[in-house]
Amino acid sequence: MKSKKNLKGFTLVELIVVMAVFGLIMLGAMRFLDPVSRMMKGASLQEANSATVDNIKRYMEGTLRYANAVYVHNGDLKYYDVSGCHLIDPSMSESARQQKAVEDFVDSCFTNRVDSSNDPISGRAYVMKINNDDQGKITESTFDFTAGYNYDDWDSSTGDWTDTKIHNCSVSAVTIDEPVINEAYYSNYSIFASIGYNTVDVIHSGDVSYALPAKIKDDQYFGRIVPVGSYGFSPSMFSFTFVTYKNNDGADQYHNVIDGEHVFGSPYSSANASLALLNINSAFGGDYRANLDYYPVRRNGNGYSPTDMVDDNGDTKWDYLHSSASSDYFIAQDVINEAGGNNIYIIYTLP
Repeated sequence: MKSKKNLKGFTLVELIVVMAVFGLIMLGAMRFLDPVSRMMKGASLQEANSATVDNIKRYMEGTLRYANAVYVHNGDLKYYDVSGCHLIDPSMSESARQQKAVEDFVDSCFTNRVDSSNDPISGRAYVMKINNDDQGKITESTFDFTAGYNYDDWDSSTGDWTDTKIHNCSVSAVTIDEPVINEAYYSNYSIFASIGYNTVDVIHSGDVSYALPAKIKDDQYFGRIVPVGSYGFSPSMFSFTFVTYKNNDGADQYHNVIDGEHVFGSPYSSANASLALLNINSAFGGDYRANLDYYPVRRNGNGYSPTDMVDDNGDTKWDYLHSSASSDYFIAQDVINEAGGNNIYIIYTLP
C-alpha cells in the first residue's frame, strides 16, 4: 500500500508574520499614494476653478464691457444717506430689495434724461447677483424703467418759479434671479467672489495666534483673501477674485470668517477675472436732448404741465441746468464692506 503524504500548511505564527509584512507594505504604499492623491485633488480643483472662472469671465465680458452705467453693491444691497451706509431693509423680499436698488440707480443716473422725442428716457436695467451665500451662483434680474424728472413749480404768491419738485421714476420687474452660469459647475465645488484684484495668502495653522475652527487641523494649510498693492476698483480696473473650494460636508471645514476675513481650508484654488468697462458715460453724450451734463427745464402751473419744456431766452433750445457729473455713472457701494453681507450685486444698463 502507498502511504499518505503528510500535507503541511502555514502555522499561526507564520500567518501572523506574513500579515504583518503585508501590513507594512500597504502602509508604505499609502504613505506614497497619499501625497499623489492630494496632488490629484489639487489639480482637479484647479481645473474646476479655471473652467468656472473662465465661464464667469466670458459672461461678464459679454454683458458688462459695453455698459453705460454700472453700480456695484459689495456685500449686499445698500443705500446711503447723510448718516452713512445702510442695508436695504432685509425683511423685504429679494425682488422688492432689488427693485428698490434699481430705483435708486435710475434716480442717480437717469433723472431728467430725455429721449429723441423729449420724453423721459426709458429702458431696461439689469441686476447681476453673485450669491456667495449659495455656492457663488450667478443670477440676473431685469427691470423696465422710465426715468423721473425735476420741474419748477409756479408760486402764485410771489409770481415766480420756485420750489423744484421731483417726479419719481417708475420701475417694474421683468425677471428675478434667472441662472446665467450652468449649475453643473457647482455640483462638487463652491465659489466665493470678492471685488478687486486680490491674492489668497497661504498660511499654516501653526503660524497663527488666533483660534481656528475645529475642523482646520493643527497641521493644515489654509488661504486668506488679501488685497494686492494699490490696485483699485474702477471702470479701467474692473476686477474680481474667485476662490473655489469643496462643497461643505462639514459645518466649517472649508470656508470660514475669522476676524472679518474669509479663510478657506485646503484644498482650494483661486483666480482673478479682470476687464475694462469701455463704454461708461459715452452713450450719455451727443446732442443737447440727451446730453450728459445738462437737462431741459420743465415747469408746472401758470399754463404749463410738468412735462412742458420751456424756452425763456428766445433761442431754438430750452434752458439747461447742470446735472450729474460723469463720475456718477460708475459707483462701487461700500468697497470695504462695512455694512456686512457676503453677496455682490452689479446693477447696469446697456446702450
